[in-house]
Amino acid sequence: MYIVGIHIVNNVLTEDSGYKKASEIVDIMNYTIDINRYNLDLKGITLVFEVKACVSVHILLSSSDIQNSSLPLYEIRLGGWQNTKSHILYRAGNSLTDESMHLTTVDTPNILNCTVYLPFWISYTGGHIGYGTGLLVGENTLSNVINTNQVEVRGIGVLVSYNYDRSAEWKIQLEDKFAGRFDSCSMDNNKADMAVVDDIQCPSQIECATRCGLSKTCMGYNFNSALNRCELLWFKSDVVTDIPHHIEAGWRFFSKCFNGITACLGCYF
Repeated sequence: MYIVGIHIVNNVLTEDSGYKKASEIVDIMNYTIDINRYNLDLKGITLVFEVKACVSVHILLSSSDIQNSSLPLYEIRLGGWQNTKSHILYRAGNSLTDESMHLTTVDTPNILNCTVYLPFWISYTGGHIGYGTGLLVGENTLSNVINTNQVEVRGIGVLVSYNYDRSAEWKIQLEDKFAGRFDSCSMDNNKADMAVVDDIQCPSQIECATRCGLSKTCMGYNFNSALNRCELLWFKSDVVTDIPHHIEAGWRFFSKCFNGITACLGCYF
């Protein structure tokens, strides 16, 4: 079994925002924390996360990449109505009129827990938006609606409301796929301390990159031009929280890039 693309974990703490929800707050995105700090491609997303909160956590899928609340968005709210119901809300703009919004609500008693992380997923693919419980996307579905409004998701924000003045803790995973490009992050004499899946002689850095690009278990490589050495690297786990480095003369680390040139993972740690 191999992983196509990569999972990135965002650990997020959201303070209780008080009386805030998309159906009543014009500038709702201003109260969210942007979790897409790696600028990944959000076309056709699957979002897997764990959250620890008493009530009412919100995930907002916005058509704005700068948290502009006037543009169309979806709000998925878990554990609303004192942890008894959840919903998907479509909002066409910030007029807050009944005509500009559509709400789909389901009963979800005790879906959240104040002291335990619980897993959820959100899927936004193929013209449908849905969510459910667990870590397997598509299983234990709570609600699924057709995206007739053709919203293109460009930003994701999270918040918690009515949580008895307590913060909510999140572990949020994003997935993206290799764009066919590498970046050294402008770091000379730098070697990544990852799991070495292959240590080979390569006459050129281009050959080293080609070998890594063709491998589904290579996230980047260390290359030494003087030694013609190429180390193909992979993560020590399927979830990325760190890419450790150390200084070593003659070596250079190159990271796979995701979403074109905007998300070269090794450059973020």
